[in-house]
Amino acid sequence: MKQALSGSWAWLRVQFFRFWTALAVLGASVYLWLDKPEYLTWWKRSTNRLIEDGSSHLPYPWGDRLESTIGNFGIWVQLTLAILIFRAILGILILMFRMIRRRRRYR
Repeated sequence: MKQALSGSWAWLRVQFFRFWTALAVLGASVYLWLDKPEYLTWWKRSTNRLIEDGSSHLPYPWGDRLESTIGNFGIWVQLTLAILIFRAILGILILMFRMIRRRRRYR
């Protein structure tokens, strides 16, 4: 029973982390859309440049197909990429915090 509860707690923590990071990015996007739209323009152009550069490395018909397919998803690709980057940065910071705390505990 205790093991099942522990697994459920871990699953709940993961889902809560996913939920609030997605909400944080969406909230930041709304804030930027209202107050600093130039940052969203920069992000859109950077994402499009990344898609174009990545697609240009593929052979002729496949690069164009991939670029047009991913480009059509536009805002969803941009939001997903922003969420993934935010989660990666936050995950690294959390791991560093845990390492520091663990070292202090064993001194």
